[in-house]
Order: sequence, then C-alpha cells, then structure tokens
Amino acid sequence: MNMHLGNLAGLLAAGLLAGTSLVGCTQQTTSASDDGSSQQAEPQSAAIWGHYRPRLAENEAASMMAFPTGEIGTSAILLHQVMPKTVRRGEEFNYSYHVTNLTNNDLQNVVVMLESQSNLSVSKSNPVGSDSSGGMSWALGTLGAGETKVIQVTGSADKVGTASECITVSYNNFLCATTTVVEPALALTKTAPAEVLKCDQIALRYVVKNTGSGPAPDVVITDTLPEGLALPNGSRDIRIAVGTLPAGESKGYEVLVNASGTGSFGSPAMAKASGDLKADASKVDTVVRAPKFEISSSCGDNQYLGRNFTHSYSVKNTGDGVANDTVASISIPNGTTVVRTSQGGEVQNGRVVWNFGSLAAGQSRDFSVTLAGPDARSYQTTATVNGSCAETVTDSCSTEIEGIPAILLEVIDVTDPVEVGQNTTYVITVTNQGSAPDRNVRVVATLPDQQSFVSATGATNVAANGKTITFSPVGTLGVGQQAAWRIVVKADAAGDVRFRIEMTSDNLTSPVIETEATNLYE
Repeated sequence: MNMHLGNLAGLLAAGLLAGTSLVGCTQQTTSASDDGSSQQAEPQSAAIWGHYRPRLAENEAASMMAFPTGEIGTSAILLHQVMPKTVRRGEEFNYSYHVTNLTNNDLQNVVVMLESQSNLSVSKSNPVGSDSSGGMSWALGTLGAGETKVIQVTGSADKVGTASECITVSYNNFLCATTTVVEPALALTKTAPAEVLKCDQIALRYVVKNTGSGPAPDVVITDTLPEGLALPNGSRDIRIAVGTLPAGESKGYEVLVNASGTGSFGSPAMAKASGDLKADASKVDTVVRAPKFEISSSCGDNQYLGRNFTHSYSVKNTGDGVANDTVASISIPNGTTVVRTSQGGEVQNGRVVWNFGSLAAGQSRDFSVTLAGPDARSYQTTATVNGSCAETVTDSCSTEIEGIPAILLEVIDVTDPVEVGQNTTYVITVTNQGSAPDRNVRVVATLPDQQSFVSATGATNVAANGKTITFSPVGTLGVGQQAAWRIVVKADAAGDVRFRIEMTSDNLTSPVIETEATNLYE
C-alpha cells in the first residue's frame, strides 16, 4: 500500500495498513447545510467546505464519522449517513451514504460495508451493492482527492420503533499496470412536430449518441409525458432500452402518442447509462388543435297548404383547428318533394348532402332545402354536420303546414209553390270545401210570418222558439264532410216569402246568410 498523506502519515500508518477499524451507525442529528437549503446539493470538495457537508431536506438528519481515527484532521475518509427523521412502517424510503476523500491523493479500492442492521431491510441501491455472507458492500473504486461519492439506498422498516444500521469503509492502494483510459459520454436530442390536430398521433423522435471515447453500457432513454398526452396503452411513461452504445455511434427511436385535449404539450427527456452517465434533452412543445362545429337553424313562419317552405341551416367551425372533409346533410321528411336546394346540395338516399371540404377555424357555411308538403301537418328536418377530427353536431327545424276551412251553406225548398195549409220541406246542407277542419259550426233559421214550424231532423238536434229555429252546433266538420237538416214548415198565409239561414263557425269572422224564396198561394 502506498499512501501519501503529508504530515498525517505517522498518525494514519497503523489504520491504513489494517483498513478501517471504526464502524459508523445511524444517529438522528440536526445538522444541516450552511445555507439552510432543503434539497441535497451536488457533492462539494473538502477544500471548499473545510470538510464535505451534505445538504438535508426538511425531514432528514445526518450522522458523520471520520475514518480511520475518528477525527477529521487525522483521517482519510469522511462518511456521512443521511436518514429520514421519521418513516412509516412497511413503506419504502430513501436514504444515502456520502463518502468523501479528505486527502490530497487518490484513495483506491474504496469499499463501503454494511456491518449490521436493526429493523431495516435494503431493497435496492444505486450503485448496486454486492451481497455476501459477510453482508452487503459497495465497491466505489478510486476516490479522487477531495472527491465525494454518494450511494443511494432504498429500504423499509417492518416494525414500529427505531430502525438503524451500521456501516464501515475500507480502502487499499495498489501498484497498478498502465492501461488506456476511456470515457463514454451521452448526448440526447428530442424532436416533435410543432403543431398537430387532436385526432392525429404525435410522433416523438429520440436520438441518443455516445460522444465519448468508450462504450456506454445499459443505455436507457426515459420521458414522462405531461398530462394530456399518453401512449396508446394509456401510460405516460416512455422507457426505451438502447443497450450498449459504442463510442461515436447513435441510435434513433420514434414513439407515437395521443392527445386527449387541446393546448401546448411538452416534456424533457433523459438518457442514462451505467457509470452514472446521463444526458438531458430540452423540452419540446407541440401545439394540439381541434375543430369544433356549432350549428343553427331557421325554419321560417308556418305555411298554408299548397305553399312551399324552406329550412335553412348554418354551421361554423368555432375551434382552433381545420375541419377537413366537412359534410352536411338535411333529412327529407316522408311525403315531401324537394323543390330546390342551396348551391352544391345533392339528393342522396332520403337526404340532401353538401360536401364542403375543409372548413378553417372561424369559417362558416350556410345550406338550405325548400320543400313541398302534401298534407296539413308538421314537417321536421334534421341537419347533421361531420368532419375529420370534429364531433358530429345536429339540429332540427319544424314547419306547421296549415289548411284553410271553407264552409259552403246551401238551402233549398222541396215543394214550391205551396198551397196555404200545406207543408213544405227545406233541406239545409253545410259542406267543408276547404283543406282544414272547421269547428263549432252553428246554424239558425228564421221563418217568415206566413210560415210556422212543424218538425225537423238532421245532423244535430233542432229546437224551435216561435219563428226562430236553432240547430245544435257541429263540433268538428272535417275536410270534405257535410252536415244536413230537413225542416218541415206549414204555409199559413199567401205571399212571396223568404226562408232565412244564418251560419257561424270558429273560422268564420262574420256570419254567412242564405235565403230561399218560396211562393205561398191560396
């Protein structure tokens, strides 16, 4: 063993020849970094700090021991154990060992050894430790002058109470043969499209290169996607196992991901390799856009039977992306006839179809159909608009086609002239010649002074009161329907008389009056 420790050589000689004889155990302390930071800093050399001090998080404490003498001024290695102050039973937690070379020379074959444990189980570490019958150990190789190496450990405690462990460190310097020293180095780039539509997959490309002079083993590329991006299986974690990357070589990989919404998405990536090699790729943003349809309708006023009616629609892209292959259509109600369509409309399988092509953000299109209906009823159309990368939208429009009732009133006398003392019959007929039913059709007859009421039959009940004959109303008189009555009257005196009929209904705004002339003689 060849150690050059300056004026410490005499004090350290016995300890160096025997390796280290002191053992450090975890103990809860309140030591912290000089600046009070709650995050662990990169290792600093002894020349900067006087001696190395790890930075502690809020829930961390550190134990420290110098090897081999126990005093910093006369020792070669300073060992820190950084532990959480409290942990939960059964849950894994992280802690670390910080190994610092206090000398101005290299220390070779540095090994940290786990001597004993109480209520503490190690599940993994970085670097990976070696298990043997004597316990776990970590071979750190050569520790440069003033250099600190950190061992990250993950463990758990099974019982409530305290958990502890004790570690020690050893080193030996040997006469070594000359060899070629190489140093691998990694460089990583990540690229992505600047802009895509929501329905398109986003192609992320990673290129990792070994820019050093030796092979980089166990290279892995990792990327944690932001909220809103995911792999086809739903995961947001990208992990690409590259393997060993020879010096000067590069490898590229493409990963397709999907966006669940719109906005700007990006994340940095990292490449790692054995030997604590790593390289970062800067965050690359992709803007995800999507079209969105909004549809509106205009039905116009209700129409009378025999007139055409028009249903008009308008669609607008209110999103921030283009809607390709935009198609609009309007359903054709059963029984109707298409009179005309707006420009570009084609009748296909019971619908009128428009192919609008690409509809940019903010653009709109109007489309309409004019129809003729055969009956008095309600006619409804439904418009549908769909396009690439946009949700389908629909809207409906209804028009009421109304008929017009037209009531014809007729009255005739069966016998004319009529001898005084004899009877004659008047036949009253009401006919709906229109295109809609009429309601509450009422008829009132008035006899001249020379006649008197005898009897009546017909569509509704008839009541006579002196010279006035009242007919009970017809509730509904449908299109083409008739209501008729026969009124028998007696000729009481000679004269050229008029039998008068007056008719009203819900549709009539003024009474309809008819008279029938009858000659009464002696």
